[in-house]
Amino acid sequence: MLLTRSLYNPALLRSDLRRCWPLLGGYTLLWLLFLPMNLWRNLMETSPDFFRQTIEHILSSALAISVWFNLLAGIVLAAALFSYLSSTRATYGLHSFPLSRSCQYRTHVLCGVGGVLCGDVVVFLLTVLAQAGKGVLWGESLTWLLSTVVMFLLFFALGVLCCTLTGWLPAALVAYAGANCVAVLARLLMSALCDIFYPSYNGSLLDLSGNDIVTWLTPVMRLNWSFGGGTIIYRTSNVNDTFVSTEAWVTMLVYGLVAVGLLATSCVLCRIRRSERSGDTLAFKPLQPVVRWLVGLLGGLGLGLFFAMLFGHTNALGTLLACTVLLGLVCMTGSQMLIAKTPRVFKKIWPELIILCVIITGILLSMKADVFGYESRIPKADQVQTVRVYTNIQTGDCVTGDPAEIAAVLEAHEYFQSRTDNADGFTGRPIIFTYILKDGRTVTRRYDLRSGEQQYILPMLETDSFRRSMVMGESTGLTLGDIQTGYYDLGKGGIKQDTLSQEQCRALYKAILEDAAAMDMSEGDLYGQERCNLAIHLQNFQGDIFADLHLNSRCTRTLQLLQDWDIIENAEEIFNQTYEESADYVDTIAYE
Repeated sequence: MLLTRSLYNPALLRSDLRRCWPLLGGYTLLWLLFLPMNLWRNLMETSPDFFRQTIEHILSSALAISVWFNLLAGIVLAAALFSYLSSTRATYGLHSFPLSRSCQYRTHVLCGVGGVLCGDVVVFLLTVLAQAGKGVLWGESLTWLLSTVVMFLLFFALGVLCCTLTGWLPAALVAYAGANCVAVLARLLMSALCDIFYPSYNGSLLDLSGNDIVTWLTPVMRLNWSFGGGTIIYRTSNVNDTFVSTEAWVTMLVYGLVAVGLLATSCVLCRIRRSERSGDTLAFKPLQPVVRWLVGLLGGLGLGLFFAMLFGHTNALGTLLACTVLLGLVCMTGSQMLIAKTPRVFKKIWPELIILCVIITGILLSMKADVFGYESRIPKADQVQTVRVYTNIQTGDCVTGDPAEIAAVLEAHEYFQSRTDNADGFTGRPIIFTYILKDGRTVTRRYDLRSGEQQYILPMLETDSFRRSMVMGESTGLTLGDIQTGYYDLGKGGIKQDTLSQEQCRALYKAILEDAAAMDMSEGDLYGQERCNLAIHLQNFQGDIFADLHLNSRCTRTLQLLQDWDIIENAEEIFNQTYEESADYVDTIAYE
């Protein structure tokens, strides 16, 4: 009894349950409709041969939906249980009870977490019951239960922390939204600035993998990547496959520990939180400069970029500076007015406003002058493990790890980097260099490839890997000895399709490589876009190693072979096909 009273208060718990039972009941009801009821309905209409696939599909969909469901449920329940912190009268009333603040806090948390946990267990049991007689997937069902509980615990803990740090419910909601997206917004802002000031920038900051720090700081993204981004494996034949990835379990473990840490932090803050702070925007004064600086910097740069883009002046440094500085001042001043609940804030924060102007100006000017050396940074040859080169004069990317070819690519990169007109508008075609360094880092740069510039990058164009990419795309490792079978598709008002013998496949393979080796890579038509309505596909018997041949008019040896075999009458019939012609025969396929 004494232990019970020290951990939670039964009377307060009953009061919380009376207030929150519609929310807890609604949460459980929605899951009942989506899982056991949905499972029962679908299994009644499914063939016994597909029971397992149907169950796995519904459970995996539930995992993906659970991310967004618990994102909303977490803040709603946290706001309902801790809304008294936004009312001075309610706060003084509750704090006047002969209960420690820690006990009150634990009781509120117990109501939220315990109520949701009981609902999830009921849903789990009914989900298992719905599978009865169809083959119960205990592991998959338990995976949903554990994952859903951890997700709710994380978002609920974050919601409780936001309610504790603020004294005004709308401020808590804003803080919750900000905590879930501030890292992504900051990354988007950085990417937008790089796109403006660095001509060779290729949007690499937007390439967010599951292990990126920004993804970890944005739980919705990380959880969606783990459970809704392709890591779930739908097992149709191999029952030894895992239902969710190892990364998903790691994510659950990390976020579970984070949730416990957030709840513990909120408990400490509740104990030291001053009751008279109820009704204030922020309950702790040390947070005020943090909030106004975040709002001032991110709001100023973000809104400044938006309005400069709206007026089409993002490349005009003066206009961009004026917009970002002015809106930065407005954002910082406005945020402080909301925090202090008075317009009389200039006397207090005017030194910070001056510093903000200096910092924003410094950021933009330093990027304009490339103080950090982004544009001039080219990897050393001994740092590069592999390099990928993309241009639209190829049928696929050129990928190589050969030191001599890497040196040729670096030489081409140095030419583009040294051009004095890099900042000019897009006048040619893109060329993208992507380096995978030996330390695991990736460096990506993008330039405009203009007609007539091939003479300056000939060493790269004449490498074996680049020539191969011209006619075979991104090679998958197919060698002459691997080739066992193949076929071709030829559009002629319909599609003519036929298989190729092993002899023919190997002859075509050798011919296409000879054509690539003989091409004059300095020719003016290198940039020409030739559409070919003949597709040739080569592969081994397993089909896991393959190559597609992409012909152009300079593949004379290959074209001659095709004519000798009566596959084509002449070269002209397979080139320069229009998109309209292609559309005409897509709908009228006739196999001969």
